[in-house]
Amino acid sequence: MAGRSLINVLLNKNKLKQRFNLFRNRNFRLLWFGSLVAMMGDFFLFVGMPFLIMNLTEDRATIGGVLAVAGIPRALLLLFGGALSDRFSPLLMMKVSRVAFMLLLLLMTTLILNESISIAGLYVFSGLMGVIGAFGMPASMAILPLLVKREELAPANAITGSTSQLISALAPALVGIAVLYLSTEPFKAILLGSWPAIEDLPRRADMQGIGLAYAIDVLLIIVSMIPLWLIKLETEPKQPNQTDSIMTSIQDGFSYVWQDASLRAFIIYMTITTFVSMGPQMVGMPVLADDNLNGMRSFGVLMSAQGLGAVFGSLLAAFATPAASLLGPVVMTLAIVRGFGTLLIAAITSDQQGILLMTTMGILTGYSSIVFMTWVQKRVSLEYIGRVMSLVMLAVMGLQPLSQGFSGWFIDFAGVTTLFISIGFFMIITPFFALLSADIRNMGEPRKSQQ
Repeated sequence: MAGRSLINVLLNKNKLKQRFNLFRNRNFRLLWFGSLVAMMGDFFLFVGMPFLIMNLTEDRATIGGVLAVAGIPRALLLLFGGALSDRFSPLLMMKVSRVAFMLLLLLMTTLILNESISIAGLYVFSGLMGVIGAFGMPASMAILPLLVKREELAPANAITGSTSQLISALAPALVGIAVLYLSTEPFKAILLGSWPAIEDLPRRADMQGIGLAYAIDVLLIIVSMIPLWLIKLETEPKQPNQTDSIMTSIQDGFSYVWQDASLRAFIIYMTITTFVSMGPQMVGMPVLADDNLNGMRSFGVLMSAQGLGAVFGSLLAAFATPAASLLGPVVMTLAIVRGFGTLLIAAITSDQQGILLMTTMGILTGYSSIVFMTWVQKRVSLEYIGRVMSLVMLAVMGLQPLSQGFSGWFIDFAGVTTLFISIGFFMIITPFFALLSADIRNMGEPRKSQQ
């Protein structure tokens, strides 16, 4: 009966029509398409980076180190990025950051193709990417409430989120294989009219394959800029006092969050859990695929499975959201289940096992992320949205450098299997303690100032 009710909810024609009416909104349509293209490009960078590092050094801890360096300036500057987003508009900050990222990636691509890149250079590029991200990320999370109505936020987040996850499902495997085909020997064979079989591809892409993949990313970023420049905001949110300093604006954002007990408690919870889980996801998964499975091909397949699951989870959030009184318990219960899933990652010995597990993890993550994002966007006043989103991003990414660096060190010290077992137990226990807090249990209730 429960399954039939869920199917009826998902197939309700009126609800479907209401959800997809959003595509009549020109600004939303432009944002959606531009983001889709940019995300496709991002996966060429995401898939290529760990293997670029492994081409330059066999020290696995370097993967965590390079990725961690991006997080340091991002963590330090995120709050400034959020404050500038509220002051000058999220749209402007998105435009500036995208141009800067394109120019940086173009220089990086040139060095890779000339085989002039070094580990030291990767650390510098990673740090600069972190700086750019600190100003672009809060803006990208704050712009949606400016383009759609409040009651459309849940389906808008579900559409953008499920699109993102669909790309996550398809792109890693396709990009992983494409990068291998772009490598020197397979690419030569293709130019000579012979298409190598997938099983004949190398385990890792070489510098040419990764460089050409990054060049594709540059082109896709340029394409994504066109719809971004066509967006015209009909109304601008109330901006903070222009005579206030940036530091005062940031302090106001902190005060706004601190006065909301549930938002404050959940951000603290996120800070703790993402510190523990982010590093293993970004550093541990490529190492697990390289050590226990079939290298780059397996890594792409597992990430695709997770993305495919997240597509369904994101769409589910558009039609079946928890009641306000159940929001906290539901989110924490899903977090506990994800903890058990993390434990099982340590036991993966085949691509088939990994596909099943990562698909399930993706469903849970996709659903939870859309529910959380919609909760924040509905809860926060528009004039504070950039600063609050920067605090959320700080909770998610602020300790990411330490998490990634620690994960790389832990893998060298105890192995990737022990890493996932340890993290899994922590992710099971932490939500139990979080539910002891009334602020977490009652997070679905309105702000006291809104009552």
